[in-house]
Amino acid sequence: MKKMKLFPKTFLYVFFLMAVIALISHALFFFLMPLVYTAQKEEAFKDAKTQLIEELQTVLNDSADNMEEVHSLEEVHSMEEVHSLEEVHSMEETRSIESIVRKHALQNQMGILVYYAGHTYNFMVNENSSDSDDSAAQKEFESNWNVQVGEKTELNYFQQDFYKKTDSQLYSGSHFQTKDGQPCYLVMFLTLQPVNEAKNAVVIFLPFTLILSLALSAIFALLYSKKITKPLSDISKAVERMEKLDRSALCSTDTQDEIGALSENINKLYQSLLAAIDDLQKENIRVSEAEAAKIDFLRAASHELKTPVTALCGMLDNMIMGIGRYKDWETYLPICHDMAGKFSKMIQEILDASKLNFAFESEPLKEVMLHTFVERLLAPYLLIAKSKGVIIDTDFSAGFSAKLPKSAMEKVLSNIISNAVKYTKPQCTVRIYFGDKSIVVENECAPIPPNDLSHIFEPFYRPDFSRSRNSMGENPEGGNGLGLYITAKILNVLEYRFDFKPFLHPDDDIKSGMRFTIFF
Repeated sequence: MKKMKLFPKTFLYVFFLMAVIALISHALFFFLMPLVYTAQKEEAFKDAKTQLIEELQTVLNDSADNMEEVHSLEEVHSMEEVHSLEEVHSMEETRSIESIVRKHALQNQMGILVYYAGHTYNFMVNENSSDSDDSAAQKEFESNWNVQVGEKTELNYFQQDFYKKTDSQLYSGSHFQTKDGQPCYLVMFLTLQPVNEAKNAVVIFLPFTLILSLALSAIFALLYSKKITKPLSDISKAVERMEKLDRSALCSTDTQDEIGALSENINKLYQSLLAAIDDLQKENIRVSEAEAAKIDFLRAASHELKTPVTALCGMLDNMIMGIGRYKDWETYLPICHDMAGKFSKMIQEILDASKLNFAFESEPLKEVMLHTFVERLLAPYLLIAKSKGVIIDTDFSAGFSAKLPKSAMEKVLSNIISNAVKYTKPQCTVRIYFGDKSIVVENECAPIPPNDLSHIFEPFYRPDFSRSRNSMGENPEGGNGLGLYITAKILNVLEYRFDFKPFLHPDDDIKSGMRFTIFF
């Protein structure tokens, strides 16, 4: 089964949540609206009753005070005048009660009945008429007016206080006494028919609002899903290109949130990966070149050893068979021994050269005063130079210190000074001095031709003047061609810049030679 992609999954998830919220909201509105509306009606109903009782008590107590004043005038006035005053007060009292009942009935859209002093004051609001419609007023009822509460139950509202609520109506009855002890009974009636009508109206329009809510949920879920999944989709496409090592691949998002941070981290990670790949490729090339150089070196070493070893074997065979001059084995056997010693030395140098890529990389660096370091190395070569009649001129006034691997630099400088002394003619000079962060070794000799100089650092390579061998396989004028090769390999491993080139001495146009410079 194919897994669902992020966009439809996000859309369905968001739409489902919004649809559930819409359904729950409509359900709560449908079921709670009547309850809340009824509770508000009940609260308003109770407040209206409290206000109506307070106003009736005020009016009736004032009326009772006025009647006491009238009775106090009986001795002064005639009975006819007293009765006339009582009728006036009774009429004012009736109008006040009717006014209060009418006002509260119209304000609260309810029916009110007040029974006081044998009279019933009733006002029933007709919901189909306006507040000012006089047809809402109804005639007085008799003092025994009763209201049907249930189907079979009748309560006399003038006997006890009560509160009754049905599905469509609210009833309340209360009684109190005026200041003169006269009882007053109040009955209030409020219809809840608007609640049922509102509920029916909700049933009609609720499906339309629900459909509209679901449609809006789908639209907003679609927009939200696109907004959320587009950056992730772009990142996914960019990562697919990165997987194919497309160097132009880049995660590009406009957001500044966690998705933007994720995009930036992926870009940094990819750049680090490309850098690591480049380093690995360079290392592979370097290793391949080192392996190729090692193979070439071993081939050259084999070729270099082949001639003297063949000569040695020939001499030994001739001595064994007693041929010609080689019958005098006492003369030629020491020569063979010397040749074997040279072969052993050459083989050791070959082994050392083959390990140069690893021998000095792990050696710790030490702070060294170079003029002291060179002076110590120079001691044995002063004796060799003296025996050959070669002059060594030193100037260490510009000496400086540097951090370097001591054993590696000892071998480098030993090879350079050794070659300088070896290839300098008697009565000529070898100069060793310090330049600007450099060591310079010069020797007066015939400059090496450019063709030979381009191959001078190859293993076993010797210029023409040092290539000659005698019949014994010996090279009386030169070495075995490994000195400069080893020197160059060590300096390359240590990443020190150097050059080896001819020079013409500025003080003497005749004197010339070769100059080796190491830069620190």
